[in-house]
Amino acid sequence: MMDNKTILQIVMLQSAIDLCCQPDDFRSLQNKVVISSENAEARKYLTLPFFCHLVSYGNNIVASVDTSVVDIVDSYINKFEVGHCFETPNLYVLNQALVKHGMQVCFMAEYFLPDLEQLTLLPCDYDLKILKPDDLTDLYITE
Repeated sequence: MMDNKTILQIVMLQSAIDLCCQPDDFRSLQNKVVISSENAEARKYLTLPFFCHLVSYGNNIVASVDTSVVDIVDSYINKFEVGHCFETPNLYVLNQALVKHGMQVCFMAEYFLPDLEQLTLLPCDYDLKILKPDDLTDLYITE
């Protein structure tokens, strides 16, 4: 099993690929704005380049943006505390600025990396098994 540090390094590496920055940018105490671009190594479900995408691992915010909003986003992420940039009413400030460019705040998601050393296996009274597509075919009936 990998330790938390290794997992965090892998996650930050993938985030850096997705955002067109360096993994160490997430460890900085200073916010950073980078220009978004397409990257064949990015997660396949992402639509790149981003117009405005903000990520924080707690220390700062890394913003991957279109060149037309660099100054707007830089001003925004340096106006509020890191955690408060992801909350309303502060997000409305960013949204109002993006609307002028034909965009708006859309998806917001939070991901937390668990401390694997704190996780414990819990008892379960049920049989568990992984189902594969063929195991589900009988569930798709015309009714």
